[in-house]
Amino acid sequence: MAANVLSALNDIDAALRAISRPWNGLFSWAEDRTGISRLKLFFGVVCATCMFLIPGSLYSALVSDLLGFAYPAYATVALMMRTVEKLPAADHRSSVSPDNRWFTYWVLFAVALTVQQMCGGFLRYVPLIFLIKTAFFMWCAAPMEANGAAYVYAVVVRRYFNADKR
Repeated sequence: MAANVLSALNDIDAALRAISRPWNGLFSWAEDRTGISRLKLFFGVVCATCMFLIPGSLYSALVSDLLGFAYPAYATVALMMRTVEKLPAADHRSSVSPDNRWFTYWVLFAVALTVQQMCGGFLRYVPLIFLIKTAFFMWCAAPMEANGAAYVYAVVVRRYFNADKR
């Protein structure tokens, strides 16, 4: 059991030190400033997050949702950008792979749930908000090549997350 714990700690430390990870810069900065190892800083953040979530404050659901989708959304977009082939500029929507359309759908769904959680009280007063939300997700999940998820992928994801165009 001790070997498994040590192996897990080594894996966490390696992930914290991976240059390709989005948190590398933050942990590098904190480690340089404090002199505390990244692994200890990580467990400090985990403990602080747990202490925040345990009492169930007003923002606990929002923080929980953000933690549940922020990195998976980033990793999904990064996966899409690594696996997508160079497509002709004429019509991006018809060339988006089914995997990328579904990845985009789930990222959009997670973002919508988090925004709804954050602004739920206000959104109730927006006329037809649930009809609009349902229609949007039906369009995103439509079983056709040029559905809403393909459109969002072509217009937003490719434009703003493509490292080649930055």
